[in-house]
Amino acid sequence: MIKILKILLFSAFVSMPAWASGIPASVQEVSHIHRPNDMHYTAGQPTEAQVQAFADLGVRHVVDLRPPEESSDINEAAWVSASGMAYYHIPIASGEDLNSEHVEVLDTILQRIGDEPALLHCASSNRVGAMIALHAVWHDNMELEEAIERGKDYGLTSLESVVRQRVAEND
Repeated sequence: MIKILKILLFSAFVSMPAWASGIPASVQEVSHIHRPNDMHYTAGQPTEAQVQAFADLGVRHVVDLRPPEESSDINEAAWVSASGMAYYHIPIASGEDLNSEHVEVLDTILQRIGDEPALLHCASSNRVGAMIALHAVWHDNMELEEAIERGKDYGLTSLESVVRQRVAEND
């Protein structure tokens, strides 16, 4: 019996539910959802209903990093507009698009957003995390390791090596 309780307690701590990380119930089903801070959500592609759920939570801006060929069957800009939010699009198709030009565009958008709630998304949050990490190094003068951790908070996974490469190329 004690062994079972230990396993259950361990499982509870290892697989922390979304609600425990500050993610409201209305958006917990969004793929790859993260809430790295009080003002930002990151995620995979939201559905039309999920876009409305973010608007209902007070999100004012949506930054979409998916290229058109990944989402040609949806009209996210219309969904976002109909929900009363501002829509921004930076098409990041691959690691090749993780460059200073696109990070500069992201910086302009982040400055425009300011302290208002925003959703930043791609298909899995990986590109979002990569862009945030690069932004942290190039615009916030953050050390690379700290920037990588920030990127991971935003969803960075398999593009970590590309982030490291881009930073090394620009040193």
